[in-house]
Amino acid sequence: MSHVAVGQKAPDFTATAVMDGRLKELSLSAYADAGHWTCLVFFPRAWSYICPTEIRGFSARLEEFLYTRTCAVAFISTDSEHSLRAWNHTSEMEGGLGGVHLPLVSDCNHKVSKQYGVLIEDEGVAQRGLFIIDPKGTVRNISINDADVGRSVDETLRLIDALQFKDSYGEGCPADWKKGDAGIKIGGGNKPEGTIELKKGWTDWARPKFARAWSATSGNSISIKSANSSFAVPATPSPLMSPTSGGINGIEKNFEAAMANHSIGVAN
Repeated sequence: MSHVAVGQKAPDFTATAVMDGRLKELSLSAYADAGHWTCLVFFPRAWSYICPTEIRGFSARLEEFLYTRTCAVAFISTDSEHSLRAWNHTSEMEGGLGGVHLPLVSDCNHKVSKQYGVLIEDEGVAQRGLFIIDPKGTVRNISINDADVGRSVDETLRLIDALQFKDSYGEGCPADWKKGDAGIKIGGGNKPEGTIELKKGWTDWARPKFARAWSATSGNSISIKSANSSFAVPATPSPLMSPTSGGINGIEKNFEAAMANHSIGVAN
C-alpha cells in the first residue's frame, strides 16, 4: 500500500460520487485545473455514528470553504455509490444525512484509499484521514484521527487559512495563528538556517493574542483599535512573567497588571 507525504504530488483519481442526489464522475485533477484547493476527507463507513456528524458539520459551512477560500471538499468511503446515495436521501431521524450538498465519493474498489495510504485492509474501510491539497496538486497537510474521534471544521479552516497566507505572503505562521494575525518572516540570505524574524514588532504580533487571552480571562471584550493606538511595552518586565505568581488567582491578577501596564483599552 502506497503512502502519501506532505510536499508530494497528490495521487490523481476518478471515481463515482453522489452530488446533489445524482451519480457523477469526480476527478481530483478537475479541481486543480479550476484553480481550487481541495480537502479530501476519508471516513470509515456510511450508516454510522460519528461520520454523519462530520459530514453535516462540513456541509453546513461549505460556503466558507468554497467561496471564502476557493477550496472544494469531498468525503470518501469504501461504501458503494448506491449505499451513499440512499444514506444521503434518508432523513436524519432515520439515521441518514438528510441531503447534504458536498460530494460523497465511492471507493468501493479501495483504489483511492490505497493510493493515499489510509485503507485498513483487514476491515476494508478507510481510516479517518484528511488531506489538504493546493491548486498545484501538492499535498500540504495530512491528519489521521482515531476511528472514534471526529475532525474539527474550525481547525481545518484555520489550516487552510495558514497555508494560503504562507503562499500569499511568503511568511510562516506561529503556533495558534489565526486569520488576521501577523506572520513570521523566515530569514534568508546569509543567516543561519532556521533564523526567523517577526514581520512586525513583537507588540504587533502579540497584541491580538493578549486581547484574546484577556477577553477569555476577564469576560470583557478588547478594543483592538484602542490597543493599536496605545499598546506599549514598559521598560520593566511585565508582572505576567513574575515567577512568584500564585496559582490561578495570582495569574489572573498578573493579567490585570499586565494589561494596565500595556495600556490596552477595554471596551465598555
